Amino acid sequence: MKGINAIKHRNLFAISLKIQGDVDQSVDAAALLALRNEMAELNELYRQYLELLQRLEDIVQDYESKERTIRSKILSPSLRKLAKNGQIGADLRMIITSLNSCAH
Repeated sequence: MKGINAIKHRNLFAISLKIQGDVDQSVDAAALLALRNEMAELNELYRQYLELLQRLEDIVQDYESKERTIRSKILSPSLRKLAKNGQIGADLRMIITSLNSCAH
């Protein structure tokens, strides 16, 4: 899925306004009405898109914060304690390596 291009949206809106403002008698009134209605719907969809994008950004930040907390405040201290007590084996090294790779 591609994001909506803000520049393309603004350009389309500007062109639409220009056509509506520079209308002469050769342009069909029904076509102009359809253009206005479609542009209104397009603008509403774009507004909803921006709102959802902001919500997604907030969710991603919350996820990253929670992931960092789990990794650094819960898992890492427990693994360090196991390693300090001499319980470090190949399996534990693999877990530590995997956990460290999550930090990048």
